[in-house]
Amino acid sequence: MLQHEKEVMIDFLNKEGMKIIQRADYFNFSLDSVLVSDFLTINRGTKKIVDLGTGNGSIPMLLSRRCSADITGIEIQEVSADLARRNIELNKLEDRVEIILDNMKNWKEHFRSGSVDAVISNPPFFKYEGNEELLNDLDQLTYARHEITANLEDIIATASGLLRDRGYFTMVHRPDRMLEILDIMRRYKIAPKRLQFIHSKLGKEAKILLVEGIKFGREGLRVLPPFYTHDEDGRYSKEVLQMFE
Repeated sequence: MLQHEKEVMIDFLNKEGMKIIQRADYFNFSLDSVLVSDFLTINRGTKKIVDLGTGNGSIPMLLSRRCSADITGIEIQEVSADLARRNIELNKLEDRVEIILDNMKNWKEHFRSGSVDAVISNPPFFKYEGNEELLNDLDQLTYARHEITANLEDIIATASGLLRDRGYFTMVHRPDRMLEILDIMRRYKIAPKRLQFIHSKLGKEAKILLVEGIKFGREGLRVLPPFYTHDEDGRYSKEVLQMFE
């Protein structure tokens, strides 16, 4: 199953029987993927989900344990898309999960407008304004961390085009871009509905932001209680451990 010297296969959290293949020189799944996958609202009407920038397929794998919806991951990097496809095959999810190798901005070549119930994304967090000194040495990690091939507006515009009326858009990002995120969501007719700040420990500033909106939803934003990923001893909090289970 492994096809490159830098590939490793590990247990996928504590998900019984699930494995994931990763490469040290490519962006691997992190706690952010776990948090946003758990944050997404899933109900009886959730039949079709799209993950924008799926990487090695960790979010579709996580969502497959939460629902029976058909899930599509879009990934622009060929190596990451190949890893995602093999991870889906490894975990026998081919009948429910599809991986598309393409730029998310080409979504109209793969989907009808308004045909998706939920869109989720763990996108690049950092703006790129031509300063090469800010970029990672590895191009593949640069694409995962910086807005090179798609920026924040591209992601939200794509989500809006994909979503049906009253469909859900859920994203993990950085708190310092919160106002920009909310403004762009509203511009593309996605009403922000839920927001939660993620802190590493009690007393620490928030490092992560979870946000969810509804296409053509009513105004009214709920700010949920803060979420702490670690206890005072530096171990994962019981809330995080419950997600791993």
